[in-house]
Order: sequence, then C-alpha cells, then structure tokens
Amino acid sequence: MYGFSNTVIGFLNLFTLLASIPIIGAGLWMARSSTTCENFLQTPLLVVSLAGFIGACFHVACALCVYLVVMLWLIASLVGLTIFGFGVTSKGGGVEVPGRVYKEYHFEDYSPWLRNRIHDPRYWNTIRSCILGL
Repeated sequence: MYGFSNTVIGFLNLFTLLASIPIIGAGLWMARSSTTCENFLQTPLLVVSLAGFIGACFHVACALCVYLVVMLWLIASLVGLTIFGFGVTSKGGGVEVPGRVYKEYHFEDYSPWLRNRIHDPRYWNTIRSCILGL
C-alpha cells in the first residue's frame, strides 16, 4: 500500500516538475531583458529560491526556515502593497466617453500623495523608465 502511495506521489512530483519547465524558461527569458522596475528583486529572490531548493532537496532545516520566513514576509508585503495601491487609486476610475471604446482618466481623481509623486521629476523619471522599459 505504501509503495503505491509513494509511486503516485513521485509521479505527481515528476508531472509538476515537467509542467514547470515552460514557466521557468519564460522567467529566464524575461529576466534577460529586465527593466529597472524588477531588476532589484531578481538577486534576492534567486537567493531565497535557492535556499528553498537546498532545504527541500538536501534536508537542510535552517535553509527551509529562512525560505519560509522570507516567503511569508514577501506575501505579506505584496498584500500590503496591493491594499496601498487600491488606496491611492481608489477614486481614479475612468469615465465613459461617448463614441469611444476606452475610458478617460483624470489626474485630479487620484490621491494627493500619488499626484505629488508623479509631479516630482526624480520619481517621474523612474516611473517613466519602468513604463517604457528603458
């Protein structure tokens, strides 16, 4: 009974590994042409992923603990960033324009904090390079 269960789990893991190969390939392809937006995240996330891999494959409990703590922090940070993003853009919904298939967005509808950031040339140049992929 246990041998069959281990075989099923092994095949599921193999299937998951094979299914992840296109995702890994796409990630590597995108990493070669990264912009400043995500460039600063690549090395730390690679180190954290490597710690998780080493911990899982070689049974290193310390590496798994580091991986789990950092991933928990990362997930909490992304949830916080999402809530923050909704907060600063909450009133910035588009307005229907007659005869157009798109909505019109007004700069005044967004939060004062976001408007001040965009008006500041230091922040705008960084935002612009992310949008344009420079």
